[in-house]
Amino acid sequence: MLIRLTRLAVAASLLASTALSAQQPASDPVDAVDPFIGTSGEGHTFPGAVAPFGMVQLSPDTHVGAARETYDWAAGYRHEDPVILGFSHTHFSGAGHSDLGDFLVMPVSGDAVPLQAGDATTPGFRSHKADETATPGYYAVTLTDPGVRAEMTAGTRVGVHRYAFPAGKAAHLLIDLRSIIYDYPGKILWSSVRIRPDGTITGSREVRGWAAPRRIFFAMRFSAPVTSHKLVSTEENILYKGFKGPGRGPETLDSLSGRALVAQFDFGALTKPLEVKVALSGVDEDGAIANLGSEPSLPVQRRPVLGTPSPVIEAPLLGTSTDPAQSPLEAALTGALNRAFQSSSSSLNPTGSGLESLLMLSQGAATKGTQSYRALVQGAENRDEEMILDVERRLR
Repeated sequence: MLIRLTRLAVAASLLASTALSAQQPASDPVDAVDPFIGTSGEGHTFPGAVAPFGMVQLSPDTHVGAARETYDWAAGYRHEDPVILGFSHTHFSGAGHSDLGDFLVMPVSGDAVPLQAGDATTPGFRSHKADETATPGYYAVTLTDPGVRAEMTAGTRVGVHRYAFPAGKAAHLLIDLRSIIYDYPGKILWSSVRIRPDGTITGSREVRGWAAPRRIFFAMRFSAPVTSHKLVSTEENILYKGFKGPGRGPETLDSLSGRALVAQFDFGALTKPLEVKVALSGVDEDGAIANLGSEPSLPVQRRPVLGTPSPVIEAPLLGTSTDPAQSPLEAALTGALNRAFQSSSSSLNPTGSGLESLLMLSQGAATKGTQSYRALVQGAENRDEEMILDVERRLR
């Protein structure tokens, strides 16, 4: 199925993009793919990890902010930006609209843990970047401020982060449910986060914007035990907060709901990298938990979801050329696959109604389907009729 997915047309808007990496001959067609093509200027693409048609697009965000002031960051990222705010799990690629950027995750090291991203004049958890690298399905960068090497990959419904923290320094992880691409007052309608008895972190967000109201759920597990945590709401000017629930401080809460949430998880000094496995669902939290188990082994390495020796660029459309001049073409083909047609749970809907599940599937098509259709159909109609018919069905 994956190889057949690659026999698709390229997005014409990406063909004119300029490669940002040095042009060296590739020994394998997949090595010719440069995910950084289109991440500068008006390309509106992201360099992060994504599987073909997967619902997880795990990628760095370098700038999010007020609507109409952040259109240049439609995919949440521009290569020339010197800092990274964190890594979120949903992104548009090559689209003419800004949105998504769900569930931002950011590692922090040391004793002080800021809960705000900060800016050019105010310190925060954002970090300068160095040594970025990306291949299809894999992204890595060094966060120089906390001294953390970050790596990530993605499957159909799952994203995996790996963070190597400095020796002897306390390791922390932030989950920022406030961060969103193309923000405006009232865009985040509601969000939640909770710690389940087995240590699984689950949560959700409902937002306005593209395909509103859009609801998305996550489940997250860590490879190391949490030593302490904080669940914090930074929302201001709340007229009525209601009755106080269990817990007497952010360190004692096991769940929290609101419109401006951030969660901090502490791990102490670690002797090996921390792996964070995240699954998404358009149905409910239980669906996200089910998705965690749908891809049990997803190594954080080059080409994890593509396998060996089958490369992602194996289509007769491109042949097997390793000419570096092909890089924009290879990247465009890969970009054409970065559309989240998959938005359901692996078990469809284990606890809710079938109607809700169907609505979520339709929502997924509305979210990014039109962008996919424009990119794919131009040259694929004569090469993979079955796939194009499937795309058309999902758009109805």
